[in-house]
Amino acid sequence: MQRKFIDDIKEGDINEIDVFDISGKILLKRGTPVNTFSIEKLKLYNIPFIYIENPHIKINYIYEMNIRAELLKILKCFYESEGENNAILKNYNINEIRIFLSYNNAIGNKIVYGHIFKYFINEMIKCLKKNEDLFYDFLDYRSCENYYFFHAVNVLCISLLLGYKLKLNDEELIDMGIGALLYDLKMLIYKFVEQKRPLDEIEKEEMQQHTYLSFDTIRKIYGISAKSANIAYQHHERIDGSGYPKKLKGDDINIYSKIVAVADVYDALINHRPFRKAYMQDEAWNYIHTNNGILFDSEVVQVFENSIPKYLPGDIVLLNNDKEAVILYNNKEDMERPIIKIIEKKERDDIIFGLGEELNLKENKNINIIKILHSVK
Repeated sequence: MQRKFIDDIKEGDINEIDVFDISGKILLKRGTPVNTFSIEKLKLYNIPFIYIENPHIKINYIYEMNIRAELLKILKCFYESEGENNAILKNYNINEIRIFLSYNNAIGNKIVYGHIFKYFINEMIKCLKKNEDLFYDFLDYRSCENYYFFHAVNVLCISLLLGYKLKLNDEELIDMGIGALLYDLKMLIYKFVEQKRPLDEIEKEEMQQHTYLSFDTIRKIYGISAKSANIAYQHHERIDGSGYPKKLKGDDINIYSKIVAVADVYDALINHRPFRKAYMQDEAWNYIHTNNGILFDSEVVQVFENSIPKYLPGDIVLLNNDKEAVILYNNKEDMERPIIKIIEKKERDDIIFGLGEELNLKENKNINIIKILHSVK
């Protein structure tokens, strides 16, 4: 499957991954041929691209799309209701409520957010356990307008993968996962973060209060642990003491927060913000790598580099032999050296997948990628 800008999609292209909005509502189902009506509908919802059928390009997204959609729905309801449990109760029928309660060994008919978060994060852990290729190279459908909800869900996805490979047990993964989903909750109250310029010093100081506010909010939610809430408090701390709010160093920062810090920064860098364009994936990857042991925990960075590829399938890259190539799929044994196909034509729509041979850069050490030339995001 291949990411393709909405304006580049042709009628008849087959959508390969469910497209959903910020409320978890399905806008275009997997396997659906795209037509003029669906293209206009996607534009109305500010969907920048979708994944269309392409047998040559492979993407490993690990988690089932319906789980991601549910988490978006729950997170939006959580924010709008300020954690009021009665609000989420209205979104599920009695059979679904019984499933949530049964998973949490609870009785009755009253569910709380903690029950639902734990249930769906456990479903994500099941996805990890059955996936043979534990790397993640998926981009979601966010725009600047819906950034924080999609950001939270994707940070959860990355954090769970890193935590799983760091051998956290299921209970630890669930605690970390809830914190990873809610840690930036109070960023949504700062409207100035959407302005098209960097924050001034007063705004930065005010914005940094979101760590305290998010912590306080999460601690008050029944069924959510103090360990989960602490991620909100510590996710901007850095190993060298340069972070905030307490300028903690090294082992004074808990492992959950160390994991979420890496996931948070990487996901933020590769996505567009009102005041800056998105970094290319290799630039963001290199930023994490360069700050190994400085801003970020070395063990977490090592797992990150073995889990998050440096390039995304479908990206057009420049090689050290001055040729251009398309990334076909990533190599689970080396996140820096994917499988590529060299292309001769320069226009992005003129890639001919049926010609030439695939090159595994892990086995072709004389060929290196210099930089990404084009990435759909």
